[in-house]
This record gives sequence, C-alpha cells and structure tokens, in this order.
Amino acid sequence: MDELFQTTLIFHTAFAGIVLFLAIFNYFLINDKLDYKRLVKRVRTILPIYYLFLATVLFTGLILLGVAQFTIHHVVYLMVIVWFVILMMTIRRYKKFKSLRSDDEIRRGRFVRFSKRKFLIDMALIVAMIAIAYIFK
Repeated sequence: MDELFQTTLIFHTAFAGIVLFLAIFNYFLINDKLDYKRLVKRVRTILPIYYLFLATVLFTGLILLGVAQFTIHHVVYLMVIVWFVILMMTIRRYKKFKSLRSDDEIRRGRFVRFSKRKFLIDMALIVAMIAIAYIFK
C-alpha cells in the first residue's frame, strides 16, 4: 500500500503541476490581442485539456484518500475547497465565453479581463496548495 500511495502522490503532484502550467499558458494566450475567431479557437482547444487535468487531479486525490483509509486532515479539506473554487470559476468562465458574440467588443473585453483574473487566481491557489502540502506533510 505504501508503494501505491507514493506512486499516486507523485502523479497527483505532477498533475497539479500540469494544471499550474496550463493556467500560466492560458494566461499568456489570453494576453494577446485576439480577434473573435482566434479567441474562440484558443478557448475551445485549451478548455477540454484544462478540464481533463483538473479531473485527473481529483481522481488521483481520491485514490490517495482511499489508500489512506479516508483519513482526512485539514490540508485535504483545503485542497477540496481549492479544487471546487477552480472548477466553479472555470464553469463561470465558460458561461461568459458562451455569451460572446463576434460583434460585441465590450463582452469580449470583459471575458478577457475575467479570464486573466481567473488564471492569476488559479496560479496563486495551486502554488499555495503545493506549498501548504509540502509544509504540512
């Protein structure tokens, strides 16, 4: 069981790092001055990848909980809260994305500003969680 825990922990940390990388990547992709078609193409390409790695972080976290016999510490509660915050902000971003129209510059500007803030918050939350997890091992 210890080997399974250690292996899953490595994957969990790696997937959290990939989500951090994707947040940074998305931030810089959104920072470009984009026309409507390029913005839509970028969002539609990256969003499923972001969801996939958020799901893998959740899945490996559930495996870790199962191996640890569902012993929940305060750090685990914090990780679950952070995961849900990131997920809810991603869903909110998708709703804003769906309301975009090619002729509406104001909504596109709001979407880009919201996306920038969202990815900055994602980066801060993920870095904080990784730091807290290593501090309170």
